[in-house]
Amino acid sequence: MADPKRNIDERNIIRVEPGTLLVIITVLLLVPLLLTGFLSQ
Repeated sequence: MADPKRNIDERNIIRVEPGTLLVIITVLLLVPLLLTGFLSQ
């Protein structure tokens, strides 16, 4: 009985909405570009 409960908990932690995932990806891609742009000036 403990295993199914554990799987549900892990699933809730891992679950991420597609919108938030897109935001995270775009931030990770844009932040380094912005930093390099500021440093190169």
